[in-house]
Amino acid sequence: KMPKEAMKHIPTVKYKMPKEILTQIPKWLLFYLPNKGKGLSFGPMSLNDVCCMVPAWFGAVATFLTFMWAWEASESSNAALFAAAVMSILPAHIMRSMSGEFDNECVAVSTFCLVLWLWSRSVRTPSSWPCGILAGIAYITAAVTWGGYIFINNLIGLHAAVLVVLGKYSTGLYRAYTLYYLIGTIGAMQLPVIGWAPIRSLEQMPSLLTFAVYQLMELCEIYRRHRKQGMSARGFFLFRVAVFSVVAAVCAAVVSMLVQLGYFMPLGARIRGLFLEAVKTGNPLVDSVAEHSPANEQAYNLYLASPRYLAAIGLLFCWHQKTPGKFLVFLYAAVAYHYSLKMSRLIIICGPIVSVLAGFPVGVVGDWCVNQILNMVSRQPEEKPEPAIPLRTGGMGSIWRTLWRIVGASVWPAEMTDLIASKETFKSRFWVIDRPIRAAAAVGVAAALFKRGMPYAKEYIKHCDEIAVHMSNPQLVFQTTLRNGESIIVDDYLRGYEWIRDNTPEDARVMAWWDYGYQITGVARRTSIADGNTWNHEHIATLGRILTSTEKRSHNAMRHLADYVLVWAGGHGDDMGKSPHLARIGNSVFPDHCGDDDPLCHKFSFYQDGSPTPMMAKSFLYKAVNHNVKPGVTLSTKYWKEVHTTKYGLMRVYQVLNVSQESKDWIADPANRVCDAPGSWYCVGQYPPALKPLIEKRRNFAQLEDFNRKGEKSAYTKHIEQSRKGGKAEASASDEL
Repeated sequence: KMPKEAMKHIPTVKYKMPKEILTQIPKWLLFYLPNKGKGLSFGPMSLNDVCCMVPAWFGAVATFLTFMWAWEASESSNAALFAAAVMSILPAHIMRSMSGEFDNECVAVSTFCLVLWLWSRSVRTPSSWPCGILAGIAYITAAVTWGGYIFINNLIGLHAAVLVVLGKYSTGLYRAYTLYYLIGTIGAMQLPVIGWAPIRSLEQMPSLLTFAVYQLMELCEIYRRHRKQGMSARGFFLFRVAVFSVVAAVCAAVVSMLVQLGYFMPLGARIRGLFLEAVKTGNPLVDSVAEHSPANEQAYNLYLASPRYLAAIGLLFCWHQKTPGKFLVFLYAAVAYHYSLKMSRLIIICGPIVSVLAGFPVGVVGDWCVNQILNMVSRQPEEKPEPAIPLRTGGMGSIWRTLWRIVGASVWPAEMTDLIASKETFKSRFWVIDRPIRAAAAVGVAAALFKRGMPYAKEYIKHCDEIAVHMSNPQLVFQTTLRNGESIIVDDYLRGYEWIRDNTPEDARVMAWWDYGYQITGVARRTSIADGNTWNHEHIATLGRILTSTEKRSHNAMRHLADYVLVWAGGHGDDMGKSPHLARIGNSVFPDHCGDDDPLCHKFSFYQDGSPTPMMAKSFLYKAVNHNVKPGVTLSTKYWKEVHTTKYGLMRVYQVLNVSQESKDWIADPANRVCDAPGSWYCVGQYPPALKPLIEKRRNFAQLEDFNRKGEKSAYTKHIEQSRKGGKAEASASDEL
């Protein structure tokens, strides 16, 4: 209520755009300005409107931060402008940044771009290290918004490690990474959902290892600087090898002991899925989500469109810059591409890097063309040479310099150096000839690229406009065409939720599959049993078991948890299509559901002719979806009462009969609400005592997202692991009898 009341006190302010400014803006551009350029208006907004606008606001912020990162990495403002133009309408970006798409990722992409920009800025020169403080603070914001913060943290750690391998280590780099890591990690650890994960989770060990290596390297540097007698390069190299060997041996012993004590947290199912050859992760809940499937060419074409080809060319243009941040661009591209290949949802992290890389060739070539033309009318100021940084010896820099002395002559022969020197001599002595030639070449290159590039640009804009229209359509309302050719708007889902809101008690609890939890809470304004924020695998599995059990078994549990139950029907992505996943997830925790001998729950599926198996035909879900629709299929009126079916039959609502008031009162009692399990962070909750016999049948799933419990692997997990090892041909979890 506090944010809602605070919004009411925002004063209304109107600002009229001066005519002098409006006359300078093309008329076609006025259409895209707020109020079509008539003026700006600020005033109170409802909390609902704020939530709807947050993705668009942060989408603009992400575009600006992409501009800043591209400028820092490319050292070209033109490249940054083009990158921002691509990012602003790229489908991979707007898929989470259009108004109404209120999701973690809409804010997370902005924070990721902020971290990348500030980190790149902190390593520009050895004296830029104070920006590492800001990068660490930005990392905290990334950790607050999305679990994908692990990706950005390990990416920064990888970049810092690569800089060491390339011989670019310095005290300034050490300070930048140390400050970034300490501030960011300590801040992230204050979040209950993260806790001690940065120093316990295997997923975050790479960045911690980089931090530890940096400390050792700097300690060696300090020892060398304060040693009274100088140290030769060879001596320092051997000294560091000895130090690292001793520390590595000690750490190996400590790590071995900690492993035996169960200190380290295993990799989560989603993270493991990013590095496995097989499609399945071993977690039926994760495997059931379409966004967790690998990306394909169609997905890349849809979300990254033509800029991805320009980005591939951009990889050739990100090597001549002076800033070490250029290597981060290449690393980000490689890692993001690999991740998106494994999980289509992660195409979203490809948006910033595709935009940045697409800007490189345009900016670099554009800058060159502009400079050649400007040289015709004015003399460009000569760049002042940067002060030389003392060469470090005894490290990777020495190794690379030694290798260059050995193979440099064959890679870059003296003739190439002479050719460049001759070119520079001609440029200075015969500038009257050189400048016009360069200017003419620049005009020709610019004209050719403009002519060839405009059709692709128009096609890209058209593609983005079409995708934007599709993405901005409401998910609960859609347009379709009847057999007679008539176009209609189907709003069954919206009307169904509105019916629940208007015709059920305010304290009513509505059971449905967890996909609809947010809609039940946000549109129907009723309590849902599970939603997209439910991390408790066992709870979702319990829900799956209840919905796919026989009527009597289903009602025996449902009457203690819910007053109403809704199902999606009608064949438009209805619950029957999802039902095998529900049964499979339920079986991962309740081995008596399908049985350990049937890990993929083939017993609950369809035959090739489309008819249900006996287990499916007897289930509550099948009968609720097809009640009085298919011949002979009816739901028992002893347990449920049909109270509402939408116009086109896409949603059906049933009242649960004989609801246990005792269990309902027990759940409503605040004293019985347990949200945090000992040593854990997620909301485990409690069930009414009447459900104790059911809950005792559960087998703790090896829930890899919850690192504080030990559980036995389900038959499904064992099946996937065995298939991955080649024990038998991998069976797709989507195959049915």
